[in-house]
Formats: sequence, structure tokens, C-alpha cells
Amino acid sequence: MGNGDRGPTFDDQLESLGFRAAGSSRRGGRLWTLPFNRFLTFTVHDYHDAVLLTWAFALGEYLEERGFVLGSGETSFHELFPRADVRLPLDIDAVGGEITRVLTSLRLDLGDPGL
Repeated sequence: MGNGDRGPTFDDQLESLGFRAAGSSRRGGRLWTLPFNRFLTFTVHDYHDAVLLTWAFALGEYLEERGFVLGSGETSFHELFPRADVRLPLDIDAVGGEITRVLTSLRLDLGDPGL
């Protein structure tokens, strides 16, 4: 823990979710990344009083691996990401809840006649 008997720090809690420190953010905070799988990466920008959580999904690479082509076929430029990042308190439950919300919202049945 490294902070006496006060319990785990927010950094400790991020690490327990699988996030790893990745240096400084362009936006001025500390940067943490979580490669959730080969295609999806979550990123936390830690500003010491709040965090900004975002994510990116390598859509082109995902589709190429499954035998599909997107646009011109150049896969490295096709990433799916949210229109806006989500600002959260320094609360690991809020971070975990947002990750769960994103994972739920990414479930898509392209064969759904209701689309």
C-alpha cells in the first residue's frame, strides 16, 4: 500500500482493476491505461480531484481479423471512441461502473431487425 494504515490509494485501486501508469497526460494530469483486450483500451486522465475516462476500440483491425473491410480497407485509421469523455470523481466504484456501462453499450447485434 505504501501509505501506512489508511487503506489502498486511488492508484492502488486503479492498478487492481488492471490499469497501468502511462506517464503524463497532454491535458495535464497523470495518464493510466487499461488494455481490456486486443482491440479495446480504456484510458484514465487523473487530475487529483477528478478523472476523465475515455476509451478507444480498434474497429478496423477487429473487422479485418474477421474478414471484413471498412472504407478503403486501411485498418489502422479506423477507431471507435466516444464523442465525449466522461468526468468522474476520484472513486474507483465510479470508474468501474463507467467501464461496465461502456461494455454494455458496445454490445451490438448487427442482425437485429430493430436497427
